[in-house]
Amino acid sequence: MKITILIITAILVLGAGCSQKRGFLLEDTLEQNAVIHTKKGQLYRSMEIKAAITATYLNAIKQEYNSRDKEMFLVSVFIDKDSEDPKKQGLFNKDYSLTLNGVKAKEIKVLDFKDDLIKLAPIRNQWSTYYLVSFQKQNSEELRMIFKNDAYGEVVLEFLKAY
Repeated sequence: MKITILIITAILVLGAGCSQKRGFLLEDTLEQNAVIHTKKGQLYRSMEIKAAITATYLNAIKQEYNSRDKEMFLVSVFIDKDSEDPKKQGLFNKDYSLTLNGVKAKEIKVLDFKDDLIKLAPIRNQWSTYYLVSFQKQNSEELRMIFKNDAYGEVVLEFLKAY
């Protein structure tokens, strides 16, 4: 019995020494900040996801996006049965709207899935389209992003400028 316990303990100790140390603790401060400043939500119809959005507030995590005149976000969007035309998909789909504190985006840029900025997204998948979205600078410390569809409702993502 003692030998069995010793063998199991040795295996556990040796196995733990060979495993990666990342686990639940993120070593990269940039990754940690990205997780803290990322929100997600879904629009449903009868328990079925019709659209999903994930947004990361870039001003709070990357110095190069901490602009005096813009609020910058990395946004991913999935829309079920979206348009086949790339010019009418995702955030360009006329049936959906995206606002920040009631104001529409100043600029929406589609990102290639291999873009380095997408690596900041804590949640990544091939089914979503990724965008760099800028809004006019808000005086409020609270930012309310609303993703809306008339048929499926809206989802509100709330961000704080200072954490």
